Amino acid sequence: MRGALDDNQSPTASEVLDAVERMLDNVLRTDCETRASALDLLTVDALMTRAMEIACRDSRLLGEFPEQAMLRVASHARG
Repeated sequence: MRGALDDNQSPTASEVLDAVERMLDNVLRTDCETRASALDLLTVDALMTRAMEIACRDSRLLGEFPEQAMLRVASHARG
């Protein structure tokens, strides 16, 4: 996770979500249905959880961030 966040020790929810999107794009460009991508997929999941945790601490983000995050991530799905 630190590598995906460029060793940023105190990222914002948005910065973590940016890392989620970068990693997800990399995974989806490959055959993400193999065991080799499991670690990357787990990292994407952990980063997404972290983004939500950070957002929960900021009352300004509570209302909109979860939905916006899901929409951003869903937009990366292959059709």
